[in-house]
Amino acid sequence: MFKHILTLFSLLALTNTLYGLENSTCKQCHPVIYNEYQNSMHAKASIFKDPVHKAVWDKHPAKAKGNYKCAKCHTPADHALLQQKGLPQPNSIQLNEPISCQSCHTIKDVVKHAKANENIYTTKKKYFYSADKAKKGQKVIFKEEKSLFGLITKTSGSPYHDIDYSNENFYSGNMCLGCHDHKENGKGFAVCDMQIKQGDSKENCISCHMPQTQGSLANQKQSPTHAFHGINIHHKPVDLSKYVKLSLNQNSNGFTITIKNEATHTLFPQPLRLSQLRVSIEKEGKESTLAPVNFHRIIGTDGKPSMPWLATEVISDNTIKALESREVSFKEPLEKGDVVVVRFGYYIANPKAAQKLNIQDPEASQFIILKTERFPIR
Repeated sequence: MFKHILTLFSLLALTNTLYGLENSTCKQCHPVIYNEYQNSMHAKASIFKDPVHKAVWDKHPAKAKGNYKCAKCHTPADHALLQQKGLPQPNSIQLNEPISCQSCHTIKDVVKHAKANENIYTTKKKYFYSADKAKKGQKVIFKEEKSLFGLITKTSGSPYHDIDYSNENFYSGNMCLGCHDHKENGKGFAVCDMQIKQGDSKENCISCHMPQTQGSLANQKQSPTHAFHGINIHHKPVDLSKYVKLSLNQNSNGFTITIKNEATHTLFPQPLRLSQLRVSIEKEGKESTLAPVNFHRIIGTDGKPSMPWLATEVISDNTIKALESREVSFKEPLEKGDVVVVRFGYYIANPKAAQKLNIQDPEASQFIILKTERFPIR
């Protein structure tokens, strides 16, 4: 009993330091999720961890004015920077948790605006939102019940935070759209627009990017699975490849590859991204590679590519839209016994753009294969 009392006191002591809730506090109950987060893009969203974001920011005119305009989405956990403006400093938040657990789990609502959506955060202390279909609509509040003249304490819920399972945004995926929907520049031009169709599919942001994976949600209450928190597109995304389907149709002029996008958003529409279809033919022990086919959205001014804050027009856009099937034809004759190898993947930063921006990180301009299929010709 004495051991349990000491444990409770230590938990309550840690609770006093919760706000501003550091991820290291969350680690004590959610170690699996904490370890996943360390390699996520949310953990590396600041200019100190994201080489692409830094390269673009270094050229932004707002930098010379000492006004970091990206904090709302790239470093919302750095409350001092949000309140005082100025430039990011290499503090523990910027380096370790720019988009912290609290940043996402306290989003009460998302308000849509033409320029960019806005996250509305709850003002309740130690109040988190989450999704659990078995508990949908419930609110789990921390409670203490004492007995035997206060010597025995029974608790329910988490001593660190209350949990509200009634927020519909956490079931629909809308809680992601404060930052991941669209963004206009100062000229009123949509620099990025994911063109999300959340209602047109059974899938949404959370079910695709945060699939249930093995490992317990928390130490205190074991569960077989939890929502994956290692969101990262620098390496092959977990389970994302299943939302891209590749097929081949042979014809008299050659063959056609169909790319079916089952995701509820455009594939890689961000200005620096580049997705690519690579096709090769294995014939009698030799492999010949065909010219790759690029899919990208190029923005600029007066018909020429430009930096996002200067752009006023779309110069070209052949990105694959949500729930679209795109056919790509090749005039290459196929024979029985041939094998057509099809790869679909992407670059975090278009290699040409990476070179112009002097992005040195090799991962930024590395071709990442999302899907590979082999089609034997019979």
